[in-house]
Amino acid sequence: MQTITALARRIWDAPAYIAVVPPLAVSIDYALTFYLAGNTGMILQWEASPLVRFAVAHNSMALYFLALVVFYYAAAYAVLRILHPTGFYRYGVGLVLLVSLTHVLGGISWQLKNSWYSYGIAALSLLTIIIAICLFGYAFFRQSRSSA
Repeated sequence: MQTITALARRIWDAPAYIAVVPPLAVSIDYALTFYLAGNTGMILQWEASPLVRFAVAHNSMALYFLALVVFYYAAAYAVLRILHPTGFYRYGVGLVLLVSLTHVLGGISWQLKNSWYSYGIAALSLLTIIIAICLFGYAFFRQSRSSA
């Protein structure tokens, strides 16, 4: 049991390890999307992301996917690295995991094909953005109060 706890702590304390989760989630999302959609016509018609539709329409999905994976890793790593020495690190990890969960659920939506499920994923995405903005605002006001 101590080995598992030590491993969990080691992963928790390493932003580079946690930053791998969003690219994995995006990979799962798009693997499920392309597998379950059946053809690119379905993706062009039903995919929520305009960037994915654009990439599919212009036959540049591989380049888009590579850029997205690199961006997600870099963004998650940068944010977590900045937050690591602060008390906000746990919230950053939570947001990274929430974004990752949203991507995986988005890939699953191609299997379920239910509008309420899709609306729930969109709401979860919006909630993630709202949480991030609120945390940023809180940190900003807290920092400005402490420096005054």
